[in-house]
Amino acid sequence: MSEMDDSINLSTSMCDVEASLLNHNVSFSNSMATSTGELSMPKLSVSLSEAEILKLRSRHPLDEAAPLNTSVFMETSLETVVSQEDEEVQTVGVINIEDTLELTSNDNKVVTGLADSAPLQYFQGRLVELGRRCWTSSAEAQHYTKGCYWSPDGTCLLIPVHIDGMHVIELPTDLYSTSTVQRTRSLTKLQSAVHVPEGGTVYDCVWFPHMNSQQPDTCFWLATRQHEPIHMWDAFDGKLRCSYSGYDAVDEVMAAISLAFSHDGQKIYAGFKRCIKIFDTSRPGRLCDDYPVKFAISCIAQTSTHPNTLTCGNWQGYIQHFDLRCSPKQGPLFTLGGHKGGITQLRYGGNGFGDWHLFSGARKCGKLLQWDMRNYKKPLVEFQRHVDTNQRIHFDFTSDCRWLTSGDTRGALNIWDLREYGEASVLQLHSDCCNGVGINPVLPVLATTSGQYHFIDQCAHKENRTLSISESIVEEAPPDANQQLEVVYENAVVIWWCGQSESK
Repeated sequence: MSEMDDSINLSTSMCDVEASLLNHNVSFSNSMATSTGELSMPKLSVSLSEAEILKLRSRHPLDEAAPLNTSVFMETSLETVVSQEDEEVQTVGVINIEDTLELTSNDNKVVTGLADSAPLQYFQGRLVELGRRCWTSSAEAQHYTKGCYWSPDGTCLLIPVHIDGMHVIELPTDLYSTSTVQRTRSLTKLQSAVHVPEGGTVYDCVWFPHMNSQQPDTCFWLATRQHEPIHMWDAFDGKLRCSYSGYDAVDEVMAAISLAFSHDGQKIYAGFKRCIKIFDTSRPGRLCDDYPVKFAISCIAQTSTHPNTLTCGNWQGYIQHFDLRCSPKQGPLFTLGGHKGGITQLRYGGNGFGDWHLFSGARKCGKLLQWDMRNYKKPLVEFQRHVDTNQRIHFDFTSDCRWLTSGDTRGALNIWDLREYGEASVLQLHSDCCNGVGINPVLPVLATTSGQYHFIDQCAHKENRTLSISESIVEEAPPDANQQLEVVYENAVVIWWCGQSESK
């Protein structure tokens, strides 16, 4: 028995032995990690001696400080040469386990970043403007941005524009391999690589969490808009791939209010007025699971620690945490208050906060709250920002979870250092509402969007006079019945460099 305990028993049933002789691919899952942090070897049809085990352990030491990333599917091949005539000379070729962490299920290497792996430095100097794109607007059709969303691989930026659909802007190519930029760098003319000219109001949009530009099949995003089902759009050509439809009690299409992917990308969570619909990403159409709720779901967040739970915000100003394994009749596990307006955004802080710290923002509420979901009686920290309208004002984190950024309705960018929890650093970047903030996941690049709906003086509109943001008369226009009133205010997306910069 001692020899059996000291060596790894890799015997299996005869069916497993025959299968292993035909296919030597081994799938490593998170169930192989024991409670002590060691990696238990899978069952194979070979046996190793104690000396060989010690040799393999010396070649592949386990790093206890770096936990196994279970979000990456790991697959490697074990090449064995078994000779019954000469068992003493048999050799076992084992691929380094650390190398398999960078492989996907189809043995393609995952690109983890555009620049080198050096730690990124954020907000250590002045911001450098890299490029700007503006949209014209009129009194009849006001075009204003509604936030910005970086793709998970950091190569492109998604921007919904009111009554102008959605635009995808690519990252300037000179930033792909640089660690610093010149403060006198010439501005890049930002143009739409993809334009989806959908009319109406875009309620929410979200990127596929494993999007990789080197794998075109993964390059897509979901969007929901007024009176339409959920659409999946291709990020290369802007074509419609498929749709996910939610229907009400009278079999009419309902528009989802909020969207979220599961961390593995296999499920889509869609928030509706009275339910949460769960779609299978690989099965478009109307087939889904319904989870009834009492209020309209305005935003959704999920922690990777417990994938069977959802944290949802509603327009009544409450944050509710649901366990999808429980009956809907039991209601939420708990409900959080603290905001005086409807919840507009929820985000978990990630590994930098133990994946249990939730950040929440609301409309017409100047508080941005940080919660510890393990002790949710009251928020840990309150961050102050100016939010005076019902518009969704976005916030975002840096990849190291040190800096928290948010826009406000006065056009300023608020930056908090989460290591010190002091007062915000306020930068006046826009002359109109700064509604969107997005930090590139792999580069020290910041994107901000500005604009909002403006109520136009109808008397001035009838007289065909041009108005500025302060609604003061700028100039008289010649009387022309077909001429539209031009609205002059800032409505743009701007990309900034927030890392190290050089003066020359």
